[in-house]
Amino acid sequence: MSTVAKTNVTTQATQLVDELVVCLVNAKIYASSHPRVRDAVQAVLQRLHELVEESRNNPVCLGVADGLVVFDQRPLMGASIGAARLVQCLEQWGSGGLELWDGASATELEELLTGIGSKPQPGKDYTWLNTQLVAKQCRNLRLLPPYDDGLAGAERNAKAGRMRVGVQFYQTVVDLLQSVTVSVCRGGRIDFAPVQAHAEQVLAQLESKDAPVLGLARQDQYDAFTFGHSVRVAVLAMNFARELTDDRELLIRIGTAALLHDVGKSLIPFELLHSQNALSAEERRVMDTHAPLGAECLLDHADSDPLAIAAAFGHHRGPGGTGYPRTLHEHETTMVTSIVKICDIYEALTAARPYKRPMSPIRAYRVMIAMGDKLDQRLLNRFVQINGIFPIGQHVKLDDGAIAVVRSQSQDPQRPVVELLDPADGDGVAAEEEQLLDLSDVSCCAARSILLELTPDRLEEERQPAAPRPEPAEDEPAAARKSPLRWD
Repeated sequence: MSTVAKTNVTTQATQLVDELVVCLVNAKIYASSHPRVRDAVQAVLQRLHELVEESRNNPVCLGVADGLVVFDQRPLMGASIGAARLVQCLEQWGSGGLELWDGASATELEELLTGIGSKPQPGKDYTWLNTQLVAKQCRNLRLLPPYDDGLAGAERNAKAGRMRVGVQFYQTVVDLLQSVTVSVCRGGRIDFAPVQAHAEQVLAQLESKDAPVLGLARQDQYDAFTFGHSVRVAVLAMNFARELTDDRELLIRIGTAALLHDVGKSLIPFELLHSQNALSAEERRVMDTHAPLGAECLLDHADSDPLAIAAAFGHHRGPGGTGYPRTLHEHETTMVTSIVKICDIYEALTAARPYKRPMSPIRAYRVMIAMGDKLDQRLLNRFVQINGIFPIGQHVKLDDGAIAVVRSQSQDPQRPVVELLDPADGDGVAAEEEQLLDLSDVSCCAARSILLELTPDRLEEERQPAAPRPEPAEDEPAAARKSPLRWD
């Protein structure tokens, strides 16, 4: 399989996981007969069919190990960040994943989701649930035994452990925002204490040199409910703001405002929020109402922070009343709202969407500078300095052909500190062999500089091509084909 085809398969597997999460969240909000639940189920089945067609593997096996979703023996980092509910559902049943056959019906998928979403009784595990599914004629979907990734203890180095901890931290924040959405959709209240506590934890992660939170903020995957977007905006905003102030209380308030800046999207029609195409002018008008809807939602809470209300209302407004929502009178935009706005636009430009490819950070900066007085250009210049021309987590190619990932900034914005990667799979070298290079240190890196940024697609092209997967014999039963994952 070519590197491009392999990238397409990974993307489709990520989207399948994302659609499964959408189903689980919608099932918490609506009855199983609701059109939004039915549409979400159909979207899963369509993604499953497309993945089978592209990968030529039927069934599709999705593993769960150490809080990560695994496909084809590789963690789906972007999908794992938003999949806390799916992971929890499977782990509570002692299951290591799902086996999904193309041709499964909507009824079968609904039964599976209902089953894994329920709480297991003592003494009952995934084997019991599989028996129940078969009794209900669900023969194209089943839960898998605990997943074994086949790694020896030595291979689980400290770096991999830190990355798993980082993903699990992201999962807790995304799960929190999912709970906020469920509560708002049901007409319930927002509990601000957990949101503030998670903002404080984001700050602690940013202050820890070992935490990969900024690197994970560079994940280029699309998440249907934009929860990941809100988390990444919060990470960017707090990282930016902590270079502007050392007031911890204010930093936590900024993080809280950033986490809740898109809370109004909870009240936007699902079909618009989850659209796979660019919106029409009328659909865009409806989508734009998320700003005043979010402000109204927060205003309804006596204990909400004015900074969060201002950010929810004004993160699409520019100086002088440009942008939206329009008001009868001009309102001064607070610096906190301007910070959230800059991080919101930057994240949207550099993230993947169903209808667009992610921009490189440098190109995103150019677009934002060209926006002129729609952004606070003084703050934007500071954001570029702090975030870096080559932000943390950005993959780059050095002038000697080596592939690296940016780990921190140096005094020279053109020459950050990078870590050399294994060109075969893009993973960092083992912890004991870790190679961090400060490209600004001429004494050790005189001949090395960054040649170009690597987008996810370009990164795949730079890696050594994987060996082609043998085609299964036409007469070989699908059930007898080798699974892409390993289980005990």
